[in-house]
Amino acid sequence: MTKIIRAFLLSMGIALSGFFIAKGFVKAREPHRTVQVKGLAERVVKSDQAVLSIGFRLSNQDLSALYNDLSSAQKKVQRFLIDQGFTADSLTVLPVNVNDNQSNNFNQNTSIPRFTADAGMSLSTRDVDRVMQSLQKVGDLVEQGIVLSNVNAQYHFISLNEIKPEMLTEAANNAYEAAQSFARNAKLQVGIIRNATQGLFSIQDAGSNYNSGAAVSKKVRVVTTIEYELR
Repeated sequence: MTKIIRAFLLSMGIALSGFFIAKGFVKAREPHRTVQVKGLAERVVKSDQAVLSIGFRLSNQDLSALYNDLSSAQKKVQRFLIDQGFTADSLTVLPVNVNDNQSNNFNQNTSIPRFTADAGMSLSTRDVDRVMQSLQKVGDLVEQGIVLSNVNAQYHFISLNEIKPEMLTEAANNAYEAAQSFARNAKLQVGIIRNATQGLFSIQDAGSNYNSGAAVSKKVRVVTTIEYELR
């Protein structure tokens, strides 16, 4: 009788262990329900750096006279920029390119000056407003006899690190709200984060999909991708 009871208990133990093992396999094989959502954060900011370039062209029949004209023009452009409130040490003289028009065998036009020179001056500043105001006054250089070949201002936003944390938080919150909305519709609850990927920050002209550099207002954008477990 004792042997029968022992055999019965042993068989029941094996059966129960098989049941729990099988149950464990079933749970292990159950797929995790997840949802992947994207969170967007955008912010319009004002450029905080400007690079201003002023190019001019000179011509003369005599090379020595051309260099004298060049020196005089550079001084006029430098004085103009200093009068606008920029410091002399912030100015950079651009390389001079001199061309001998008669060195080209295909150019037999002797009525034009033999030598031409392209030169210029540039500056980089955090005073964006002052650059914008200076652009409105470059006509003063024309009145002084300067032939302008290029006047260009490029605007940049260089303080991205200062707004990164807030924008990443905003993007993450936006993604969580999207996950919550999906979960409510599916009658589920949002669980833990299973995976997250931070997208690259992009800086573009405000109201555009690219950065030309000519716009003062910039749009900073980041997209975060987060995968949540659903339960």
